[in-house]
Amino acid sequence: NLSANTFNNDFVRCYFLVVMTDYKNINIILWLNISLFVLILMVFVGGVTRLTQSGLSMTDWKPITGIFPPANEEQWISEFNKYKEYPEYQNSDMTMTISEYKTIYFWEYLHRILGRFIGLLFIVPFTCFYLKKYLNKNLFKKLIFVFLLGAFQGFLGWYMVKSGLVNNPYISHYRLFVHLSCAFIIIGLVYWIKLDLLFPKEQKISDFFYFNRLINIAIFLFFMQLMYGAFMAGLKAGKLWNTFPLMEGKIIPNGLFALKPFYLNFFENPKLIQFMHRYLGLSLMLIVYYISFQLKEIDLKFNLESKTMVAIVSCQVFLGVITLISEVSIVLAVSHQILAILLMLKLLNLKHSIRWRE
Repeated sequence: NLSANTFNNDFVRCYFLVVMTDYKNINIILWLNISLFVLILMVFVGGVTRLTQSGLSMTDWKPITGIFPPANEEQWISEFNKYKEYPEYQNSDMTMTISEYKTIYFWEYLHRILGRFIGLLFIVPFTCFYLKKYLNKNLFKKLIFVFLLGAFQGFLGWYMVKSGLVNNPYISHYRLFVHLSCAFIIIGLVYWIKLDLLFPKEQKISDFFYFNRLINIAIFLFFMQLMYGAFMAGLKAGKLWNTFPLMEGKIIPNGLFALKPFYLNFFENPKLIQFMHRYLGLSLMLIVYYISFQLKEIDLKFNLESKTMVAIVSCQVFLGVITLISEVSIVLAVSHQILAILLMLKLLNLKHSIRWRE
């Protein structure tokens, strides 16, 4: 309900602002809103694909012919036999049936089809707006950059999948982080472009530089937390040490720095990675609390914004805890990831609104 209300309030706010916006921007803003929805859906499907271990079910990359799934039983058997040649099947002593294979194939297929649809969702409206001269030079450059980043994201997806089609049937957690963070950056950029169209007039709040620094710190902590979340997923560290706040009965467990050299623990030691993910999350929550309580004194608008921020980050931490305790329930884990997107958008909205206001 919280997520829905936050999203609805944003759209209601957008509606009244669009009425006063240049008519050329109305369709662009609508396009960006639809794009945001589809991009978030893409992250959702990607999360389900990873959690159901479906990501390696399609063993080749065919940008054009790959849009068509197997059409008959013979083609399904052929795809299944290809999957059997790779380590995920061979090293896990699977007794998978073709019916079960079709289930995991569905999620990876849907993920790839959505990626292609997003490409069309950009190219077709962008071309129309360009031909109608709706795009000024600055907006044109921003959208081209987003498109290039999206194309790079598609390459990253296949590069990540390739890492699991070798001797180790698990995708690289480093590649997973780059792929996931790129998706978050694209969503953030699209949202920021929309905000620029809605709020073109500069009107800094008092203590702008102070609050801007605080929000930048929160955004930095958010992406650090995102990195360790991706590492948790890639190394399956969420299925270990499923108690909170203690790990192995201790606040600071043994073995956090078991690997040599020392720095490697921060990137490849599942215990330290989960420990970092826990306390980065709590640190992010505390700084968001601090920013929110400072902002609420400015005016009624920021008072409401601060309450929303506190509610979102509190729900996110709580959801993270119960996801851990549940040993990474798929429903909880995907919800945790989607709420992370809403938290990021709220931070960006706050960063934008302290400088650009209606």
